[in-house]
Amino acid sequence: MNGQWARPNPTEPEFLEEGTKMIYSVGIDLHQGQHRARCLDDRAQSCDSFSFQTTPQGLAILEERVFRDGANPIIVLEPAGLPWKMVAVYLRSRHPDCRLVKAKTQKVAALRRYLRGPVKSDRLDALTLAKMPFIDPEKLVDIYLPPAKIHALQRLTRQRKRMESAISGRKIRISAIVDGYLPGVRRTFSDAWSLPVRAFLRSRLNPYAVVREGEGALHAYLIKACPRSRWSRAETHLVFLACHSVADVCELSRSAGTVNEEFFADLQDEIARELRLMESEEAESEALARRITELYRELYSSDNLTSIPGVGEHTAPIFLSAVGDPARFHNQSAFANWEGIVPGARQSSDMEAKGLRMTKAGPSIVRMGLYQAGDVGRRTDPQLAAVYYREMVYHGKNHRQAMGAVMSHLGARVFAVLKQSRPYELRDTDGNPISKDDARILILEKYRVPEDIRRERRRRNPKARNTAAVPRKEREMATYRTNEAARAPQSV
Repeated sequence: MNGQWARPNPTEPEFLEEGTKMIYSVGIDLHQGQHRARCLDDRAQSCDSFSFQTTPQGLAILEERVFRDGANPIIVLEPAGLPWKMVAVYLRSRHPDCRLVKAKTQKVAALRRYLRGPVKSDRLDALTLAKMPFIDPEKLVDIYLPPAKIHALQRLTRQRKRMESAISGRKIRISAIVDGYLPGVRRTFSDAWSLPVRAFLRSRLNPYAVVREGEGALHAYLIKACPRSRWSRAETHLVFLACHSVADVCELSRSAGTVNEEFFADLQDEIARELRLMESEEAESEALARRITELYRELYSSDNLTSIPGVGEHTAPIFLSAVGDPARFHNQSAFANWEGIVPGARQSSDMEAKGLRMTKAGPSIVRMGLYQAGDVGRRTDPQLAAVYYREMVYHGKNHRQAMGAVMSHLGARVFAVLKQSRPYELRDTDGNPISKDDARILILEKYRVPEDIRRERRRRNPKARNTAAVPRKEREMATYRTNEAARAPQSV
């Protein structure tokens, strides 16, 4: 049909008189430059559409168009990247009572495909966001804007995580290169990244030069480079023999023309450069850790979080900055759903899937902190040890799966300590207070996972995991003890 016969859509903003519709929801599609806003009334009909920028004039336009005639709509943002941050801060500052919510990217994409198929545009994205309060209001999450210092601590802990990942990546790369071209040399050092190792990597990676200069010159260099380290002549001898072996292999392979003394000179430059970058990142990471500790102590002088077994000076700032105000979570269940340490759900009629993976809905840095703290805490807290023991021995889980249960219980402790503002009290599986020394003894006596079970759980074949060998009565007794432990994290 010819386009000239198409009727205009009466719900488009140009066909509505301004001020005749009360705005109920606003969807804002944010970009680095121009943002697109779409307004809907209480019948989900479009009543306004406009563009603005994150400038004083642009934000004034947003405020005037959205809050006209006394409206206080639900404003839906998609927190992708950082452009939404300043818009949300401005709106919260100017209108403290307005409801700012965020929608998950996956849900927005699914609704957009349902509405318009493969079509994608800024106007459609804004419309999709504006429809979310009508389609799935229960899943919209109120935007939490932390105080400035909590926000700064949050960004610093994430920066430290990225820096630690970069350092770990460089260590893996250096190790792979050295092990590949100088096999057996790194194994002669007792500590993989001690001062003698770094001195060797910095200027002694050419096996031809090491053999030519002799063992005495190598020993003198390592002693001079690391005067405070206890480096012996016997250790130098092992390193020299390994370099001699590499030089012999290279000499036998000379005819290939791939690896020679000139190649090792260039390889030395590559490794030295990687080492300099790694050490500069380590220095920055140490300075960053000092600033994080300083800010954490200023914000949280009670330091109750470190009273939880496994939570230390590295993970406590992560939990404090990520949670912020614990009052924004109604209960422990809401906190567990936020952190993502809960299994997914799949149910239909009388069928319900069990053992699904955790949702991982929350910040990844929180899950990383819970894993690190839980792996330490299960060795010192009888309740966490009982949970880990139950999952490994009686439920046939491997280490990572058992740690998921430990992380869930540890998250309950973190929430309770922050919510109640008092330190955690170490207890046994019966709920009685216990000292740290007695707790370790109890764990070694009752909750130490046998090594043969650990080996069995590492196998990929699930049929090989046999828990039938454990007597039924013993399994029931262990389940009772660990069920008591499952209730204990609520008490601090």
